[in-house]
Amino acid sequence: MSKNLLDLDRVPTIEELREFFRENDFSTATYRDVDYDKMDAPDVESLEYIKGLMGEKWNELSRDMGLKSDPSYYGKDNPLIAMRDSMENLAATGVMKLLEEMPERAEELLIVFTTAEDWESPEALAVRADNMLSNAVSALMQTMNYEEVAKVITENPAYEDFAHGKPNNFRAKDFDRKWNHTRASIKVDSLDELQTNDDGEAIELNISDANADVFEQVSSKLTEETFWSKLTEDDRIILLMRMDGKTQQEIAEHLGYKNHSAVTKRIKKLKDLFLECA
Repeated sequence: MSKNLLDLDRVPTIEELREFFRENDFSTATYRDVDYDKMDAPDVESLEYIKGLMGEKWNELSRDMGLKSDPSYYGKDNPLIAMRDSMENLAATGVMKLLEEMPERAEELLIVFTTAEDWESPEALAVRADNMLSNAVSALMQTMNYEEVAKVITENPAYEDFAHGKPNNFRAKDFDRKWNHTRASIKVDSLDELQTNDDGEAIELNISDANADVFEQVSSKLTEETFWSKLTEDDRIILLMRMDGKTQQEIAEHLGYKNHSAVTKRIKKLKDLFLECA
């Protein structure tokens, strides 16, 4: 295979791209120095613009390839987020290098997506350019085995994976509770008994109080060996968000579901599961 993919007279396959990436360590590679203190203002502006275009597509595609929530819920040290940031730098500096050192080649590559055909409207041209960017980012993510990496990261979470300072970060909250083992093994007979006073008398649980730590009140009284241990990650997020007063539509949007019907079905199954385990 050619050492320079630009020398090919065709579009390289995913396997060829993957082989090229294996032969050349791109984990922290860039084509230019990205030290902002050493870059002039126009270069910084260009770099951020290109990174923004790529990042928008990457974040959009990442939800379809295994990232459970919006990327802002995850920390910079999360391998998936680190991969995105590294690839943004690599791609953006590569484009800048191509524009500066091989302007004729760059024009040849971009003219198809910047010049309208006789039958095209400006809107159609914009769609074509957007599709080109989406296809390029998708090919890069496939080359980096994003789906496989996302599966491993999801199954083996770490504290650094989450942005713990982000408000209402339910994935971070759920990880913290599991990591710190704050779920006590106290068996309950019904949802009405999930909050008790010092004498063991049941107190009505007011989940509409935004100032109450509803999760702490409920999760600390559910048994780890029964209910919680049988929940999927999405199930726990749904339960947490409902306890926090979120609507089913808000939960669906947070989890990336097309509509709230899937949340409705999961909530019904959660109720049935709780009755079985209680």
